[in-house]
Amino acid sequence: MKHTLLLLMILTCMGCNDKTTSQNNFSKSESQSKATNSDISKKQTDQRAPVKVESTLNNQDDWYWKNTQMSENNRFENWEQGPVDLVMTYRYRNNKNTPETIDVGHIDGNGNLIMKLPETIQTETKVSNIANLVFYDIQDMATLSSHNPTAGYFGKTTIQVVKNGAVIGNLTLGNSVRVTYNLSNQSTLTMGDEGYLISWVYLDELASIKGTEETKNTVRRDGTNTIEAENIVVYTLDYKPGWNLVKTEVIGKYDLDHERGLNASWFKKHVHTVISEIPSDAKYFFRKFND
Repeated sequence: MKHTLLLLMILTCMGCNDKTTSQNNFSKSESQSKATNSDISKKQTDQRAPVKVESTLNNQDDWYWKNTQMSENNRFENWEQGPVDLVMTYRYRNNKNTPETIDVGHIDGNGNLIMKLPETIQTETKVSNIANLVFYDIQDMATLSSHNPTAGYFGKTTIQVVKNGAVIGNLTLGNSVRVTYNLSNQSTLTMGDEGYLISWVYLDELASIKGTEETKNTVRRDGTNTIEAENIVVYTLDYKPGWNLVKTEVIGKYDLDHERGLNASWFKKHVHTVISEIPSDAKYFFRKFND
């Protein structure tokens, strides 16, 4: 009987130890499971982050393309605006506050673009008014010099698109939807998206504007930190009498980290030159105003 009682006590103790060991093993397994789930969650979060930024950038690309069409071989596919006129606005000193217009071409009902610049026009300012003839990318205007400052000058980066007497949008020329927008709007002139814009300049005499400026600047945009940027701006504009094509090219950029993943950058170099013909990769971009 004593032996039986002693055997029962030993078995009971062994059962308690097994239970404790089982509980410890379960606790360890549960802890490992939580750690594994945490790692998986972290990996999933890390994997999702770039997708979010990419989606934001794609959305911003969509914004640049909003209400915008690009030509191919001087034709807009699926043109829905009907026949429209292309005009440039100008202000003579005696125009008071009302700008007048110069007819420079049209787009027919099938989307074919026909440019027809008039042979001669009256200019609206002088080359000597150099501060208002540049892209606001020169900090010290003394950097620039001009030849024949009394030559008459007229220039435009955009062309108005007119239908039945109402302006429905504008037209720009270049090789990038971003650059043709950025360089035709004062708030985005310093963006670093690379490419070029072509503008139209008319002079009544031979003239030139030249100069190179190198600066170091502390720059930022809304939602970004500041960075130190080195900027170079080059003007080599040798104008002939009559119409000239001016190519403004953005070369190199500083990427700015935006808190919401938006496209934010600053240009490294601007180069302004007169070119003899429109480059083969240039397109017209029509941007329709909101109705």
